[in-house]
Amino acid sequence: MMSGALQRRLVTIPRTAVLFLSLTILFPLLLVVTGAVDLVRGLVTRKPWTATRLLTIGWVYLAGQMVVVFVSGFQWLAALPSGNKRPAKLAEGAYDLQAWWVRFIVAGMERVLGLSFESTQNDVVSPGPVIVLFRHVSIVDNLLPYVFVSDRAGIRLRWVLKKELLSDPALDIGGNRLPNYFVDRNSDSSEQEIANIAALGADLDADEGVLLFPEGTRFSPAKYESRMLRLSETAPELYEVMKGHDQVLPPRTGGVLALLDSGMDVVFGIHTGLESVRGLKEIWQEAPVGRRVQVTFRRVSAADIPAAAADRVRWLHEEWARVDDLIVEMRRS
Repeated sequence: MMSGALQRRLVTIPRTAVLFLSLTILFPLLLVVTGAVDLVRGLVTRKPWTATRLLTIGWVYLAGQMVVVFVSGFQWLAALPSGNKRPAKLAEGAYDLQAWWVRFIVAGMERVLGLSFESTQNDVVSPGPVIVLFRHVSIVDNLLPYVFVSDRAGIRLRWVLKKELLSDPALDIGGNRLPNYFVDRNSDSSEQEIANIAALGADLDADEGVLLFPEGTRFSPAKYESRMLRLSETAPELYEVMKGHDQVLPPRTGGVLALLDSGMDVVFGIHTGLESVRGLKEIWQEAPVGRRVQVTFRRVSAADIPAAAADRVRWLHEEWARVDDLIVEMRRS
């Protein structure tokens, strides 16, 4: 019988290839259509051309996918004679391919959407090993940890990602060649999921770390209200900590607490400028062209993190409230 991964890829890879080829063949025609839409919309609303930009970004994304799939296949063939060293060779190739892919996507966003990326306090990220906790508000802010933590600070990350992302062939193939974990958020055994996350924190070197998005999903005002309501019913003391901090979702604690047992420092990744790139709907409505994306970091020593689990839960919420405060400060500046 075929493995689950093979069955999945027999669907996702052909689907991506068909989308890419269709978009490439139809691109000139679609460019005329989106250009006409943007022209009329621009005359009426004065907004910059958005449909054409979305079309182009879509092509860039699919092109990157296809390059990753093909190069991953060649890497797999090249690693066949490696014997016992094959997994390590595949992982090294996956890291290199990941670097190219992220740079390719970011360059496309810079050129097509006119986004600019800058960071402060990047020096606090290293050395490792570290736990990196990043804000999650956009469909593209999952690129930021690689750009500013891996590429600039030299920390190779083990990612905690949602299982749904396995429908993306590049993330599926490359992500499974690296020591990452794809969380099943609908699992009947949350204890096993947390144990698998905790395992990522073992045997890390000074140039490694583990990345989580502790909110567990992209921020939205509706999700904020829902989670705060739940928090007020289940943990009123934590509700008071997060009350008024409406730029972030109250964090999920299971995976973070499990990793804290490894005794690593924690680095918080805070960013602003991508709120209007939350999803395709927001990009269309707000036309976020020429935005400046600011990223900063804050590091907390393991010695300053409480030892008791209940105290750690409160500590995490207090630190996440500080993330909210920093977001507000960054916007003001």
